[in-house]
Amino acid sequence: MRRYVQEENVVNTSASLEDKEGYAVDFSGSLISSQGTGCKGIVTEGRPQDFASVVATSGEIEAYVDGATANISANDPLTAGGGGTAGELTKATIGTHPIRAYATEAATTHTKIKVSLV
Repeated sequence: MRRYVQEENVVNTSASLEDKEGYAVDFSGSLISSQGTGCKGIVTEGRPQDFASVVATSGEIEAYVDGATANISANDPLTAGGGGTAGELTKATIGTHPIRAYATEAATTHTKIKVSLV
């Protein structure tokens, strides 16, 4: 499911983004591991190291989330990082974490769900 998606290229010079579609990356193209880190978007087309990968910066797409740490309900705000796996979105605390997306589905495990990037 993809709607109203706006995308940009990002070149990761330190690691490959192949097979990382659906994961959140920062502005240098690295997978995000720390909650609250700046998030460029969600990888839609991962490429090898030093090649441009495509990243969704807005719109409705599927992304990996960690619903095991804190259950995610539809319409919950999400932030990048802090999950069990680098690049997962996690439930955000408004006023504490930068909001990067809103869940459009619920999740109680590590899984891929539909989100709306903001």
